[in-house]
Amino acid sequence: MPPAEDLLSRLGAEVPLPKIDRALKDLWADDETKTRASLINFAIYSEAPSTLARNNNLLDKITAEHACRALLILCLPDRPQRARAWINALCRPYQGRQEVCSEQISFLLEGGDAAQVQNVVFAHLDSDLPLVVWWQGGLTQNFEERFYSRIDTLIMDSSTWAEPAHEFARLAAVRADRGALLDVRDLSWTRSHFLRTALASCFQDANARTHLPLIEGIEITHSRDQRSAALMLAGWIAHRLGAGLAEDQSGLVFTKPGGGLLKALLVEKDDGCALQALKLNGPGIQVAVTREGASAFVHLCASCEGHAHEEMLPADVVGEAELISEQLSRAGGSTHYSTVLPMMEKLLARAG
Repeated sequence: MPPAEDLLSRLGAEVPLPKIDRALKDLWADDETKTRASLINFAIYSEAPSTLARNNNLLDKITAEHACRALLILCLPDRPQRARAWINALCRPYQGRQEVCSEQISFLLEGGDAAQVQNVVFAHLDSDLPLVVWWQGGLTQNFEERFYSRIDTLIMDSSTWAEPAHEFARLAAVRADRGALLDVRDLSWTRSHFLRTALASCFQDANARTHLPLIEGIEITHSRDQRSAALMLAGWIAHRLGAGLAEDQSGLVFTKPGGGLLKALLVEKDDGCALQALKLNGPGIQVAVTREGASAFVHLCASCEGHAHEEMLPADVVGEAELISEQLSRAGGSTHYSTVLPMMEKLLARAG
């Protein structure tokens, strides 16, 4: 069912599709205190009507940090075909009376498919600027070549996928098809950044690095809906240690290059932040990185051959708007994520 009209009115001024460009020019023509700014095309794509108000608010927060042409897309494939559009200016004060503004174009595509997105939405991209798309929810039938071939950077959140094994397989196939032309960002992977950074700082010490091959166990504590993030973290650690999934073992068990096994245990909690603790242990070495609630810091505690080290390190942001802003601030893709993605189908199967 489409959103109510009072909600749609919050998107700005409704304009006929053929007059969008003219209406955008008129938006700036009568106000010399406002300056349009745009560095990228940034789109939020959803097929859930319940997300419209939240996504509209998120765009307001994101454009406060990133000047762009903002495209809000709500696609309802099961409705009779009809397309509507709204325009708005998202402005912030700059040097006194001057305001710097991003343009927002919102689309309601009823009966929409990938062709309609291509013909209606992509016709209103800002010149030759790169296109970043935040695809929300599962990879539906609209996630096909006509859609993803236009994207420079794809942001999604695998924690929201109902069938992650199937959708990771689809994503892997798309990346194989497009290669380096498609930069993929997964918010589930981003959520582990603070743990990976803290872990890396622990092994700056040469003596600690010599004990890396001795690691035998990994324990990751995560909230109920963040198993994908925990699996990626476990897979990344195993990969960095040169370990591969043990063919003759059940569960998350890896074979280390020098022989021996590396076992990973995932501990699920009903609440708390996405990833709450990471522990590594082996003969002569123990490492624990923990985060309490939504604290702005993590506690690192490491012991190597009886020498203990404790440290408080900054934690990453947890809000969606902040996570997206962080992605938009980063140039280039994540090579680490590229190494983990091919493992996810097997890791999901092993985790049960």
